[in-house]
Amino acid sequence: MKKEEFIQKIAGYVKKYATAYEIKVCSPIIAQAILESGWGESRLAKDYHNYFGLKCGTKWQGKSVNLATWEEYEAGTAMVISDYFRVFDNMEEGVKGYFELLQLPRYQNLKGITEPGRYLETIWADGYATSSVYVQKNMELIEQYQLMKYDENASGRSAQDVLNVMRSWIGYSEANGKFRQIIDLYNSYLPLARGYAVQYTDEWCDTAVSAAAIQAGCVDLIGTECGCEKHIEIFKEKGIWIEDGTIVPLPGDIILYNWDCQAQPNDGYSDHIGYVESVSGQMITVMEGNYNGAVARRQIPVGWGQIRGYARPKYTEGVTGRPSKSIEEVAGEVIQGKYANGEERRKKLCDMGYDPDAVQREVNRQLSQNEAPAEYYVVQENDTLSEIAKRFATTYLELAAWNGIADPNMIYVGQKIRIR
Repeated sequence: MKKEEFIQKIAGYVKKYATAYEIKVCSPIIAQAILESGWGESRLAKDYHNYFGLKCGTKWQGKSVNLATWEEYEAGTAMVISDYFRVFDNMEEGVKGYFELLQLPRYQNLKGITEPGRYLETIWADGYATSSVYVQKNMELIEQYQLMKYDENASGRSAQDVLNVMRSWIGYSEANGKFRQIIDLYNSYLPLARGYAVQYTDEWCDTAVSAAAIQAGCVDLIGTECGCEKHIEIFKEKGIWIEDGTIVPLPGDIILYNWDCQAQPNDGYSDHIGYVESVSGQMITVMEGNYNGAVARRQIPVGWGQIRGYARPKYTEGVTGRPSKSIEEVAGEVIQGKYANGEERRKKLCDMGYDPDAVQREVNRQLSQNEAPAEYYVVQENDTLSEIAKRFATTYLELAAWNGIADPNMIYVGQKIRIR
């Protein structure tokens, strides 16, 4: 397993259980897993899913294994001893076992700590490890691999948590093979939905949605599934399903489609799924897995006929602050080069609470010295929105957005349509 893949898998479980067990910081725990397990390659980790060197102690009632280990009872002097270690069935159980250990009275002082160094110093002083350089080595891992990024919102799960995971996967595809990492992450989370391990040859749109929830520590909010219609059942059980494809969604909402229906209301069998990244005017930007074999963005108009409905997970409110500047101000700063370019800029703007597409449009407006007046076209018999778009070198989605057309198939003769 590659180092980045190991970090992602461990981090997903750490974030999940940190919230459940009232631990406010994740980076030192991820570092501990790296250090104690040798990136998951130690025998204790590979064969027994014990990533934290957890010994049995007197109260452990589960499976165990006797292995050799190094201990440093005097500073600078290490010796090999044999001891009994806890055995777990999989990675998630191994991570959960760490947090269960923290329920011992001596570790209660870890709750509420938000600074990585203080967490490590405290757990070392509590007797978790004997190495005199334990804190130093873990801090080096935190800094080298920038693990503090996993501390953001550790006590709450926001829409941006899952959206940032999806953004990091943009470009993962069947062509470059990276989509397999998403499927592997999904399959590592046990128990599997309906006991089914997703194959590389399967459709994987819902697998990506579920894997993002796993990575972001939001499984309890979103659930896991590899089938869209089955996922709707989970959303209904959680009380987050919205059976209405005409609403204006929120960032972080989960959108489901039914390709067999072209108009609202659409309550047919769902066959595709993704995350709403942003909404600007009448246009929705969605991030989806298995969009033409890749993780990619799609833009559709609000109320599009093929939208089945939405799920709105109960993210923690107030985790992401409200924007403090107007879009006009931020656009001016973009022009000055303040927010980098491409995906880096999109992520920064989203993290600040702005719609990156709306900011870009304002950038374009400010850069245009003389904005041309709007132009219109009157629909003729046998016209379609797609044909009109081709004629005037635009897209039917842009025309739909400019004119508030919910269903691109529903235009009529004599209708006045803005084309520029």
